[in-house]
Amino acid sequence: MIAPAHILLLEPFAPSREETLPPIPFDRASVMRIGNVSIAHGLTLAPMEEHTSLPFRLIMKQHGASLVCSERIDGCDVASRDKRAMKLLATTAGERPAVGQISGGEPQEIAEAARVIQELGFAIVDLNFECPIKRLVGRGEGGALMAQPARIAELVAAAAKVVDIPVTVKLRTGPKAGEDTAIETAQRVEQAGGAGITLHARSVEQAYLGGPDWTHVTRVKEAVSIPVLGSGGIRTAADAIAFLKESGADGAAIGRGCLGNPWIFQQARSLLLGGGAVAEPSPAERGKVLLSLVEHEFEFYGPHLATRRLPRTACYFAKFLPTFGEFKKEIQTIKNLPQFRQLVRERFR
Repeated sequence: MIAPAHILLLEPFAPSREETLPPIPFDRASVMRIGNVSIAHGLTLAPMEEHTSLPFRLIMKQHGASLVCSERIDGCDVASRDKRAMKLLATTAGERPAVGQISGGEPQEIAEAARVIQELGFAIVDLNFECPIKRLVGRGEGGALMAQPARIAELVAAAAKVVDIPVTVKLRTGPKAGEDTAIETAQRVEQAGGAGITLHARSVEQAYLGGPDWTHVTRVKEAVSIPVLGSGGIRTAADAIAFLKESGADGAAIGRGCLGNPWIFQQARSLLLGGGAVAEPSPAERGKVLLSLVEHEFEFYGPHLATRRLPRTACYFAKFLPTFGEFKKEIQTIKNLPQFRQLVRERFR
């Protein structure tokens, strides 16, 4: 288990009150319930493969995400308690409530994986039926199941029967444009015992290309009585607020918009409450949070893998710097944590 103390001791980020905005006339700023789990507000962290590990989730939680989610993990690996899968499902009290996300296509496998998620201390188990990556779709899992609403309902029911924690799902609008199965799927999920839905407002075929259509989220929200969150195209705090206003969803699951920018949650929360626009962090603050994340990754992954991850992890934070071009070249030469600390001191000031 990794101790998160050096992350949790970061100073809180205080909103600026210079610009006062009227509060949004709906309750997305208040407590939301997913099954028996209370969520402080509707601004959550979306699962992202290769990103939403324990170190990353702790940073997002500390910066205002009400709910955080593991990356998608193959249900067969979780069911068999594979060593890598258990590593990816490491959790601590500091990130809770948290969600463990799995994918799969066999009811028994999904049920056993859901049991493991509960045993590990996650508050919610989420079933991924939206991932568009070819290897997953090719074996009939992830986004491939958006063509089979009844099969999705069967898998939800299998998980819901064996755990006491809520079972939620991640969906797409449908297999491809013109084949919209999200409404039927959402209704079947609710009937099967599902406690919540996150809808990525693109089709499986569309993957991450082109703009999302948030009207799909509105239609799903109107079709069920369980909480509906949406994702897709939320890159800024203003995007999150626009999404909530336009879609009527219960919450926004923020993915790529938080990469290198955990402050998006506090910025959106301030706008949600009708407060001032939160000032952008200084380069020094960006460097402080980046270093905290990287130090935790060195503990979590070990020096070899953490060093390999450095260019991607660091560049998301450094893209805001005027010297980003130079930073991109320098980060490729970094071989260890002391060298990285020195680079952060030089560039983030």
